[in-house]
Amino acid sequence: MEIELKTDWQIQTVELMKTIHGYKHPEYNDEVGSVDFMTQEEDQTKLMRALVDEDGRSGTGYMNTVSTTIEDIQDSEVDEALIIGDRFTASARKLMKKNDNVDYLSSKFIRKYRLSDIVYAIQQKTKQLCKQKCGIVPKSKDDCKGVTEEGYVCQIRRISDDSTFHAQMKWIEMLLEDFNKLVELENNQETELN
Repeated sequence: MEIELKTDWQIQTVELMKTIHGYKHPEYNDEVGSVDFMTQEEDQTKLMRALVDEDGRSGTGYMNTVSTTIEDIQDSEVDEALIIGDRFTASARKLMKKNDNVDYLSSKFIRKYRLSDIVYAIQQKTKQLCKQKCGIVPKSKDDCKGVTEEGYVCQIRRISDDSTFHAQMKWIEMLLEDFNKLVELENNQETELN
């Protein structure tokens, strides 16, 4: 069974984590009700578990969800897990606090990202979108045809230039908005291609 994430904040958070940390290979986990992603980082295997309901909306983290995740870590080669859900019960949060290798993000508890991580994610997403749209990644600003004397003709280039200014100003919230705009463009491009 394949399921698509449908809650905006969860889609954006998962995309940001995938881009920064290289999470790949999404698999639907029917037992937990999640979409699981894996990555290798600094000789550690990490699991990102995005909780979803049957409609693809962000799910709630209950005690049994966290217990199952802890068991999955103990029974496998996974070193750490990050659970992403709409909210978590008090007992689930308490259990996660007892386990150093399990962390969580919710719509109410958002991780503070480093400026450099967000800039990296924007750069990676921009390169990916340029390749999809134009077939190549420009080596310099002059190679990009996204801006002319009349102004911007490409949203990717506009967002990229905006994010450069936002990074110089150290406006993290604006950078997150820039990243989210790129994710939206990516989803629109994929829709147009299908």
